[in-house]
Amino acid sequence: MKIYSSTQYDLNLYLNSKQHTDKPALVTGTITELSHDADTVEISPAARQLAASDIVNHSATYFGTVQINDSLNRLLKDQPSEVKEAVYGIIQSNFITDVTGEEERAALLELGLTQSKYIADNYMKDDEAAEFMNTIRQIGAISKTRTVDPETKEIHYKTPPQRPIGAPEDYIDLTDIMQKFEPETLDKLQETIANGKDWGSILRTFAEKVSTRKDWVQEYREGAAKQIGDIVGENRFGNVSTASLTEFVKDIKNIISNAGFENTGFITDNIEAFMRTLRNPRMVS
Repeated sequence: MKIYSSTQYDLNLYLNSKQHTDKPALVTGTITELSHDADTVEISPAARQLAASDIVNHSATYFGTVQINDSLNRLLKDQPSEVKEAVYGIIQSNFITDVTGEEERAALLELGLTQSKYIADNYMKDDEAAEFMNTIRQIGAISKTRTVDPETKEIHYKTPPQRPIGAPEDYIDLTDIMQKFEPETLDKLQETIANGKDWGSILRTFAEKVSTRKDWVQEYREGAAKQIGDIVGENRFGNVSTASLTEFVKDIKNIISNAGFENTGFITDNIEAFMRTLRNPRMVS
């Protein structure tokens, strides 16, 4: 199952049209000097007893938007490896995930927000913690825009408009506005770039038009504000103690046992993976 984002990246002015024709080929057969009648692989007893929690499976780094990526990079730069792993594990397992059940997704989102608060409370200072939780809530809001293509089963998420690092708060992405109000112009722009023609004039003409369309700008900004709305609501895990990891996990499990889930495995496995990650960065399953 593939997961896609609606993030609009900077225009790619480099087109790689070189075709690689000298690819290596796989040739099957046997080597006459060797016997292939009894090929074996021996596994030691110790390897056979390898626990599932000893398997290292690092979480993928989440980009999201320029602002989200910049915030996470700064906040996690000096954090221990287990904290970085836990944060990206939350994003991958609780927010931007291929879990399909609505009940399961809602529970994982709530738990992910609570796990993030544990990290903020225990590993970050006040200003850092506030920014971290704001960034996490943005990712949580993005996760709620999830749609699934009924034919291909591909998962899509909508991401808010981006602005370059250092750009003013009122920055407007022309590509986003073009896609929203004149998608045919965007198609023309992309085709012009692909053909190596003068695309700058198209962009300048559109920019001049946008400067006269206050209604476009207002609708664009209102839409951006709504897209990353307030996801704060009732959280069944919201009042658990973050005083210690042991106490935190104990409270979570007590709530799980009384939450009335038909299947508790998905949520129990999630909190146990979170606990293992923070206790030992090499024990990630």
